[in-house]
Amino acid sequence: MMHNLNPSLMEAVLEKMEEGVTVYDKDSNLIYCNRTARDYSLADTEFSCGQALWEDTLYDTDGKTPLSQENSPFFRAMKGEVVQNQELWVMPKGKMARCLSVNAKRIAVSGQEEGVLMVSHDITKQKWAENRLAVSEQRYKSLFEQNPDMVCWLDLRGYFLSVNPAAEKLTGYHAESLLGKSFRTIMDAEEAEKGIAQLEKTLQGESDHFDIRIIHSNGKQIEVNITTLPIFVDLKMVGVFVIAKDITKRKQSEEMIHYLAYHDTLTGLPNRRRFYHRLAEELKDGTENVAVMFLDLDRFKIINDTLGHSAGDLLLKEVAVRLKRCIKKKDMVSRLGGDEFTAIFPEVNREMMEDLAKRILSVLAQPFLIHEEEIYITPSIGFSIYPTDGENAETLIKNADTAMYCAKEEGKNRYHFFTPEMKDTVNRKMMMENDLRKALKRGELDVYYQPQIEISTGRMIGLEALIRWHHPKYGLISPAQFIPLAEETGLIVPIGEWVLWTACKQNKSWQQAGFPPLRVAINFSVPQFFDNNLIHMLNKVLEETKLEPRYLEIEISESIAIHNTEKVVEKMQLIRKMGIQISIDDFGTGYSSLSYLKKLPLDKLKIDQSFVRCIAESADDAAIVKAIIAIANSLKLDIVAEGVEKQEQLNFLHQLGCNEYQGYLFSRPLPAKDLEKNYVKKLEIGRIDADCI
Repeated sequence: MMHNLNPSLMEAVLEKMEEGVTVYDKDSNLIYCNRTARDYSLADTEFSCGQALWEDTLYDTDGKTPLSQENSPFFRAMKGEVVQNQELWVMPKGKMARCLSVNAKRIAVSGQEEGVLMVSHDITKQKWAENRLAVSEQRYKSLFEQNPDMVCWLDLRGYFLSVNPAAEKLTGYHAESLLGKSFRTIMDAEEAEKGIAQLEKTLQGESDHFDIRIIHSNGKQIEVNITTLPIFVDLKMVGVFVIAKDITKRKQSEEMIHYLAYHDTLTGLPNRRRFYHRLAEELKDGTENVAVMFLDLDRFKIINDTLGHSAGDLLLKEVAVRLKRCIKKKDMVSRLGGDEFTAIFPEVNREMMEDLAKRILSVLAQPFLIHEEEIYITPSIGFSIYPTDGENAETLIKNADTAMYCAKEEGKNRYHFFTPEMKDTVNRKMMMENDLRKALKRGELDVYYQPQIEISTGRMIGLEALIRWHHPKYGLISPAQFIPLAEETGLIVPIGEWVLWTACKQNKSWQQAGFPPLRVAINFSVPQFFDNNLIHMLNKVLEETKLEPRYLEIEISESIAIHNTEKVVEKMQLIRKMGIQISIDDFGTGYSSLSYLKKLPLDKLKIDQSFVRCIAESADDAAIVKAIIAIANSLKLDIVAEGVEKQEQLNFLHQLGCNEYQGYLFSRPLPAKDLEKNYVKKLEIGRIDADCI
């Protein structure tokens, strides 16, 4: 038996419904709207699509296409169609967007007047889930099937659930043989604990990034860069994505450059940088009675001059072999450069060093067979011992060097221990320091310029500014003698500012005279670069000289880059924002690490002349240069080769793709006036013929 419901009761029931209920008259005027529909913002929406008020509010099922009038539930129902589960988006401004599933039907509203009843259900969360699933499926397909890197899915125990084709290729294992096994299966045994520890971090919900070795099925070691990503479903962690990129070649390149940077390519001994680093480590660790040896071969120049450099190189290699035989495993002998060798002996005493010195003198006294000729060479040796003869590396090396010179001055082929009486050398150094402090005021400093040439065209496109000291008593002093002293005393900062100002002013003067615009490069030492006033000083000099920043280049050493990478990058970015170019000088002699190089905002790398000198004869030097150029190309950096003296060197560099060079082949460093006279041809109108440069 049917009963008529009380209207108030009916309304109460409608108000509690989870579906949105709306009723419209035939003109699409809203007659009724329950609480849920109001929450959906349907009270402000005309489903007939006839009002401009909501034309930007209703969208089709894709959420992008505005709902057309013909496709609106109201019009479809008014035409007699029973609308079922029509999906549309309601996007009122300033309110939450919702996806609704709408049912609509034409009904009698009042008497014989017809209208439309609509019932709407919120399916927003369902649509979001569907979209996420679609995106996830697409990402999964892209991540797994199309990714060139190894991708695998591990469960919460670190066991394989799925691997992509690239993983099979990288590891040599078929997917079926990996599934259900621990990730430890493909790890290098020595690094397995490290890898598991890193995975544990991700299993705690943290993404991670690290390098590790894995083992191919054939036993080959492969260096990979691992990225781990936790997988969550409904806020619950269900596994881990592991993405592994093969970085074996990159690691090999880094290791090769690192080895070459820390070892002498001729003898294979540790080089100057490695020696300084090891000595600093010994002193930092508090090792007692550390002895430093400084050894120089007597009259080595005569061998080079009479038998040639190839004979000299063979002799140096044989000397290195004999010196290594004289030392213990905990000791270290290095080649400092030229015919100079140094060594470190931890936990020794004077008596032990005397025995060692006698043994070295005896071993080197034996003839060397070079090019089927017996050659005799003798050494002069100096020792200093920590902490008696110095409390830091620099002092110990300096004092050992001083002792060696005393041995040489007393007749060579002997050894000496440093004594305080040897302070004459230090006194001479102090005199040079005093003279250097006055040199700037006295006008004894000058700036020379060495042209930088574009290899492909032969045009001069830049200049390197190099300081020279015209000492009133000793004549022209090499920068190698006074620059370290200037850095040690802090004089390098005011001297460096003077060089910068002078070079910029000269460059601007050339431009005003009608010379072709050139870039001038200036070396910046560690104290200069880290000076707090650097940016202000650069701005000040450019403003005073009116030189455009693009015509200035700053050269920094690798030692600057490894001090504090974050701080270095920040300062370099400020410099580049000014429009000034930045290059790394003498690349390959320092750390040469890609990990810091890729972080630095650089324009150029300069290959040290020590690698260029024998590039056409030495396979090692050629390999280094080739590797540096390859690195620069991959980082989109220009390359300048220093110290080019022979045409065959230039030809070799050209073949390798080097951009620029400088060296005696084109010109020595020259004063400004000599540079103008030698390389600039003035026309009658006062302009410069660029073709003559």
